[in-house]
Amino acid sequence: MLCQNILYKQFLNTEAFLIGMFLMAITGCSSSGNGTFNTEELVSSKEEKIYINTLNWGVTDDNQISSVSSDRNKLLKKGDTLNAVKGLEPFIYTFKKDTLNLYFDGQVNYSITEKFKTIQVNFIALDKKEFAKDREKAYKNEDGYCTVPKSKKKDYPSDMPKPPSN
Repeated sequence: MLCQNILYKQFLNTEAFLIGMFLMAITGCSSSGNGTFNTEELVSSKEEKIYINTLNWGVTDDNQISSVSSDRNKLLKKGDTLNAVKGLEPFIYTFKKDTLNLYFDGQVNYSITEKFKTIQVNFIALDKKEFAKDREKAYKNEDGYCTVPKSKKKDYPSDMPKPPSN
């Protein structure tokens, strides 16, 4: 009888564990949360502010919508998708002298219906080779190139092994 009680308790513990794991998987994979919101403020010489906003969600934040807007909170909620572009890294950009250049891989797949007072927006399609070269700059935030959302410098330990060079 003692052996039966021990086996029964182990079964209940296993069943509770499996139910717990199942519930965690369901809630962890749910896209009902708000996700990860990022905003990058760009300010013109005349103090006009526009924002490049992104919202990522999913287990690894591998779903993304992005928007350029004068509204800092645009895309704060997933339902706010009017005038947004879907996809990871939909474009890279530079912002210099009140001009926002949006660079696209192959073809322009986004437009902005909002008009800005002092900031000009250019949409530029690049061939794959040129886009790849500029994207490398954007990953490092070099020459004013930025990714969407903007890359953040990672402070890896100084003794961390370097990746192999090709």
